[in-house]
Amino acid sequence: MNEPIEPPQTDQPTVGSPRVGRPRRGTEAARSDCLIAAATRVFLRDGYGSASIDKVAREAGISTRTIYERFRNKADLLVSVISRLVERDMATVFATAELDRLEVRQALLAIGETITGRACDPEAAALFRIVAAEAQRFPALAQKMRASTKTRVVSAIATYFRGQIQKGNLRLGEPERCAALFMQMVCAEVHECFLFGSPEEISKLDFRAHLNQVIDIFLNGAAPRRAADETG
Repeated sequence: MNEPIEPPQTDQPTVGSPRVGRPRRGTEAARSDCLIAAATRVFLRDGYGSASIDKVAREAGISTRTIYERFRNKADLLVSVISRLVERDMATVFATAELDRLEVRQALLAIGETITGRACDPEAAALFRIVAAEAQRFPALAQKMRASTKTRVVSAIATYFRGQIQKGNLRLGEPERCAALFMQMVCAEVHECFLFGSPEEISKLDFRAHLNQVIDIFLNGAAPRRAADETG
């Protein structure tokens, strides 16, 4: 059953909250960071099913109205929490011109290490496990997560692939599909760890051997053919 949209509540102070109400002008970015941090604590502490907009409002010291002005329901809020984690790392690796200056193998290794590095973070691992555990009860949550995080990462990888295709460094027919395949190969072992390992165990894992094998397999199918290979 899809999660019903929680109705907005009045802009009344929550009992026990230090200062509740609309954010003051000029503090929107700081308030947004505070809200996301508070939501993260609530989801990690209570899980998705027991979390609520009211609890997040109390944790952040703001009104529920302020939250509903930004998010339709707690599913959107959790997606925003996880998207913030993903975007922070992906912006770092894809926003730098260094990636294009790297040899393709090293660039793919940097991308893979970014993805698995986030997975090894105990907080991020716990949040992703919450989504996996609640996917059957709240299918809309899983759908939003897929659209928000996976799609963005795949799109960023595909953009890198297109640039390398234009330079003649890769030979790929469908960059978007190949980007999705590369991400699935990178995440295969991560997903298994999410299913059977604890966040503490995941934080100690070293995925470098897995990444090197993935990149070897991927490049063996994507490297441009030499003229001698094509005529021989």
